[in-house]
Amino acid sequence: MLARTVVRGRKNPLYMGLPARLKKARLTAGYDRQTLTLKASLADGSVVLGLEQRRRVPRLDTVERLADALGLSPAFLAFGIDDAAGGIPTALRSEGVSTRLHTTRIAKDMTMRAVSEKAGLSHPTARSTESGASMPTIATVEALANALGVSPGWLAYGLGPVELPNRRAIRSKPTQAAPSESNTSADRPL
Repeated sequence: MLARTVVRGRKNPLYMGLPARLKKARLTAGYDRQTLTLKASLADGSVVLGLEQRRRVPRLDTVERLADALGLSPAFLAFGIDDAAGGIPTALRSEGVSTRLHTTRIAKDMTMRAVSEKAGLSHPTARSTESGASMPTIATVEALANALGVSPGWLAYGLGPVELPNRRAIRSKPTQAAPSESNTSADRPL
């Protein structure tokens, strides 16, 4: 079940915006829940309802099927991350999560136990994700991505930048406005 709020002082996980993004995209596309379920080739007719009502945390492949049916990037639908997804994939992008997790963990010189502890996950959960024995939920992937310092959209689907820019860096970037004649420092009174 998706939490409605988190502890004050902590930023909300990115996946918590999925219900609103899904509902908005579904309504924009003009689909009812059953039509979207059929277009996404999902067996359970209550999946979309459960996601929109925050009763479920979906697996990566479920989000990817819904995103493809809606013509969206799965990284955007799951985590709200814009990316440059090009072309139609021949296989599910989410199937590469285990390889990306393993490669990144090795590159960061971390043990699986250290990653699982830093992510706040059980060791078997992290291990089964890396081995490919199970398809993780978007909450699990976001926790692993945060522990490794990479973008959850990239870890889950191989889309977007490997590392997300720091929020403070984004906010503090000066805007590149063209100086006008009346806006130059020479014309301003001291």
